[in-house]
Amino acid sequence: MSMTFDPYKVRAKDVSQAQDVIMTNPTALKELESYWASLPRMNGIPSRQNVDPVALGGLLEDTFILERVAPGVARIRVAGRNISKLIGVEPRGLPLTSLMLPEARADIANHLETAFATPSVVEIPLVGPRAVGQPKLQGKILLLPLRDNHGRVSRILGVLVMSGRRGLGGRRFAICSETAVRTDAVVGLRSIDGGVTETRFPTFRVPDHEKAEDKPALRLVVSNV
Repeated sequence: MSMTFDPYKVRAKDVSQAQDVIMTNPTALKELESYWASLPRMNGIPSRQNVDPVALGGLLEDTFILERVAPGVARIRVAGRNISKLIGVEPRGLPLTSLMLPEARADIANHLETAFATPSVVEIPLVGPRAVGQPKLQGKILLLPLRDNHGRVSRILGVLVMSGRRGLGGRRFAICSETAVRTDAVVGLRSIDGGVTETRFPTFRVPDHEKAEDKPALRLVVSNV
């Protein structure tokens, strides 16, 4: 019995498998952290307004920016296309915890609050568990704190990298217990109060959590001449 070789069928199969592979930049975490560290700083933390998408280059497809909306809660403001492909939905407006499996959401919320409040660089090992039609994925998420236009640490520049086949449907992740979470507090900063990010109207009293070097001090000088 002879078998007919059909190169078009083989090619179609290869293309299908290639589209199923999620292989992000393996050096993206180091590259993004180096870029973040090179930005102008206010008390050790760069400003969101200094993040230039053009300068990110190829990192852009795997990066995201978060906005803090409550203690342990941050929504995705922007995200690269590789993240959309990986989770199977448009991530803008979603809380970061929606990318996680239910059992991992409380821990991710705690790590988020550490990144914002300490502030700290946080690197978390992740795993996409094996399921029907979904091979195992492994990767990491990196959280880098940023200041907003008011000087508050309420933004995060981050990157999500994964390797392996996505499989069927969007993927969700758990924290990998085999690798320790990296937490590096930014030197020279003390903790700031938690709470919902909100616009504050000016008062005559300087808030306790603001450092003198954050803003120029004003003095009232009275002259009787």
